[in-house]
Amino acid sequence: MLHIRDLDINIGGCMLCRGVRFNLAAGRSLAILGRNGAGKSTLLATLAGLRPASGHVDLAGRALHAYAPRELARFRAWCAQQQSDAFSATVLQTALIGRHPHLDRWASESDTDVTLAMQALSRVGIAHMAAHEVHTLSGGERQLLALATALLQSPQIYLLDEPLSHLDLNHAMTCLRVLDEEKRQGRAIVAVLHEPNLALRRFDEAMLMFDDGTWLHGASADVITAANLQKLYGHPLRALQDNGAQWFIPE
Repeated sequence: MLHIRDLDINIGGCMLCRGVRFNLAAGRSLAILGRNGAGKSTLLATLAGLRPASGHVDLAGRALHAYAPRELARFRAWCAQQQSDAFSATVLQTALIGRHPHLDRWASESDTDVTLAMQALSRVGIAHMAAHEVHTLSGGERQLLALATALLQSPQIYLLDEPLSHLDLNHAMTCLRVLDEEKRQGRAIVAVLHEPNLALRRFDEAMLMFDDGTWLHGASADVITAANLQKLYGHPLRALQDNGAQWFIPE
């Protein structure tokens, strides 16, 4: 689904990551972890085709740059860390933006599109807010709306920048359950996270991005260790065992 080879990301002479190489198959999930400013969001935007970089990014066996914009929008969904709503709109109207890549240039949303939008809003738990003004939403509610909009794109791969930010525990678990459902449908998931324990338990693979431009990728259980996390975050951690599961807490 996603094939990365020799990817270098350089901003203003600062090498955020170099020589990144990994594959992500359909039905698999990848968590990206790192300190603030390590380049996680920049890497995700690069994988989405939103900024240039040296190296190769292939989606389903085709080079990223070979996709036309509308075709790319149907294949991958990208959720930014923060959402910007320049104009007044309802929650339903905002969610329907996710259907635009599937519509003809001058076509309006159909009743079927509206039904799909309501189903997506229901999946993330905010269908009752469909008529609410988007500018009245809390940060967490706006984050759930962003996920619903991405679901409406019906992509093959999701690129999600901190999808759990602003969410309470219940809604965070709802978001993770929805992503698990998408995985079971053969979609690939790439998400920037700040919670190693969730990354270890809910994601198949992990990538650690260090401040010096180096990185580490592999199965979550192999990569997310106390030693690696201490190096990553520059803070001592303790590993705890509970019924065979491992948890990390800061010292």
